Amino acid sequence: MKDCIIVGGGPAGLTAGIYLARFLRDTALFDAGRPRAHRIPRTRNLPGYPDGIEGPELLDRMRRQLDHYDVEIRRDHVTSASRIDGGFRVEADGGALEARTLILATGVTNRPPQIPEEIHDEGVARGLIRYCPICDAYEVRGKKVAILGSGPHAVAEGRFVRHYAEDVTVVRPEHAPLDDDGERALSKAGLKILPSHRREIRLDGDEIVVEMQDGREARFDTLYVALGTDPHSDLARDLGADLTEAGCIPVDEHCETSIEGLFAIGDVIAGLDQIAYGMGHAAVATTAIHNRLLGR
Repeated sequence: MKDCIIVGGGPAGLTAGIYLARFLRDTALFDAGRPRAHRIPRTRNLPGYPDGIEGPELLDRMRRQLDHYDVEIRRDHVTSASRIDGGFRVEADGGALEARTLILATGVTNRPPQIPEEIHDEGVARGLIRYCPICDAYEVRGKKVAILGSGPHAVAEGRFVRHYAEDVTVVRPEHAPLDDDGERALSKAGLKILPSHRREIRLDGDEIVVEMQDGREARFDTLYVALGTDPHSDLARDLGADLTEAGCIPVDEHCETSIEGLFAIGDVIAGLDQIAYGMGHAAVATTAIHNRLLGR
């Protein structure tokens, strides 16, 4: 039985692997593919990278750092997890593993706009489509910005972006309602709203164009997608851990869930979705695990 299994190969999971290896803990890490950080064109708010760093390069550097240590890396997909006497059993495509503790660094998926994938990916790569104003609203200061979304989430994101850009417009998804309270909230926040629902989103040179159902179009420098996220918390649910209404995993000050020995770090927990924050979770959780195992 290993000391710890980590599920997830994003920045939080890789940081956890590095820490546990340096704690001389027998560790396995499941890295099944491309975490959300792989889509980052360039992050500029991660300390230590004065010119910013692309998501794939950051992940590659962290994986190469982890390769210096004796951690079992599994590239297959975890299908289920269960509690056993003294720990946890993880089932994966390539076989099962057991460990005394388990860290879930499974992340979330952004809900994308309903546009062709190639247009979406090109827009993200060029900074015409963005998802995280905390990460990069600094880069859109003074520009003409759209927020795709509805309800309180779109209002909150629009208010945040308006600190950087005066011209911010909320674009409603297809058939999304907006009541009088929503109109007043937008107006109070100094946000505009398109007169009808969007019909199509396309790229045109250095602009992103929103075609509306009434036939008009609006052009923007950047569009922020504020449609929410879907946490990857199925394993936690199967293990019986508490979840928030949104499906995130609540944790204590040591990043431990409601199940003893089960920890969660990174974007899947209830909190701020930031690389630096997830790395901090990893440091906290792994130190707690190491100290607990010292007494066994």
